[in-house]
Amino acid sequence: MDELVSLTYRSRARLADPVAQIVQIMRAARVRNLRLGITGILLYNGVHFVQTIEGPRAACDELFRLISADPRHQEILAFGFERIAARRFPDWSMRIVSREELRALAPGLERLDLSGPEDVTELHRTIAARLSKGDAAANG
Repeated sequence: MDELVSLTYRSRARLADPVAQIVQIMRAARVRNLRLGITGILLYNGVHFVQTIEGPRAACDELFRLISADPRHQEILAFGFERIAARRFPDWSMRIVSREELRALAPGLERLDLSGPEDVTELHRTIAARLSKGDAAANG
C-alpha cells in the first residue's frame, strides 16, 4: 500500500464569483477525493486558500499537480509535507471552512500575515486541532 501523507499549501485565490466557484470546487473535490482516497480541509479567508490534503502519496501528488495547474490558484506555496500514521480528517472527503467560521475559530486571524509559512502553519494547526476534535456534524 502507498504510504499515507499530508500536504498543506497556501495559494492566493483568483475567483470572479467566490460563492459559486467555491461551491463548484467543493462538489468536484468531494467526488474526486473520494475516488482518490483523499481527505482534507480547505480554509478560505476571502483572499487565500489554505488546504491540507491527506491520503496515499501518489494520489496527493496527482491532486497537487491538478491544483498547481488550476487558474483559480496563484502564488502557490507548498509546505508541511509529511508522512502520517493516521488521518486527522478521516471523515471529510473535503471540508471547507468559510471566512465567517475562520473568524469564530481563530479570533486573531486579522493579525496574521498569510504570506509566510509560519503564520499559515500557526493558523492551520489551530483550526485543524479545533475541527478534528469532534466536528463530525460538519463533515463533508
